[in-house]
Amino acid sequence: MSRPLTALAVVLGVATAVVVAAILASSGGGHAATAQRSSGSRDVTGVLRGIPQHGLVLGRPDAPVLLVEFADPQCPFCKEFADGPWPEIVRRYVRAGKVRMELRLMTFLGPDSERGARALLAAGQQDRLWDAAARFYAVQGEENTGYATDAFLRRVLGGVDGLDVRRAMRARASATVDGELGAVHSLASRYGVTSTPTLLIGTSDANLHSIGSGTPSVPQVSASIDAELRKHRP
Repeated sequence: MSRPLTALAVVLGVATAVVVAAILASSGGGHAATAQRSSGSRDVTGVLRGIPQHGLVLGRPDAPVLLVEFADPQCPFCKEFADGPWPEIVRRYVRAGKVRMELRLMTFLGPDSERGARALLAAGQQDRLWDAAARFYAVQGEENTGYATDAFLRRVLGGVDGLDVRRAMRARASATVDGELGAVHSLASRYGVTSTPTLLIGTSDANLHSIGSGTPSVPQVSASIDAELRKHRP
């Protein structure tokens, strides 16, 4: 009797191990894959719905305050800002018509940064820059691993409603994109921007000042915006 019972115990043990492994794969070991799928499919652009965009600019063109964000598509801190404070700033100030935002893309982290920035700026030619940037951050890879392939960029751009992906992919090497990449370096040099994300505030690109260093928080950005708005009250 002992041998059959031992064999049965082995079978039951193996079956239990398989079940446990399956549970762990779905809840723990499979978490990264699940997170990647969900981040790629979740709605990261809903906060922008109905807000006007034109090129680099998000928000009403007559909004009294300009908030300029310097960002690198590969920067994990830029992703942190995009996932955290940024949506609340958009809801509280941009949607209300008090602030317009300008996205200036830098490429100092490496080749994947430039490939990403070119694709996002090309989307900006169709007034979808901010949507494309949000989609990029949602599936951002590890720095300089070569992940920003054409296939990856097509998936990013393909998640943006109303965007002509083929047109955007062709426009990456356009003179307009070249000019915008050159202009951001000039503007960053003028204001001493050396890291991302960096937020500058003012009324135009000619009179900006820094909000502070590090990843900005909602209270920090809000205090700067409110102070700037008070300057322009009648």
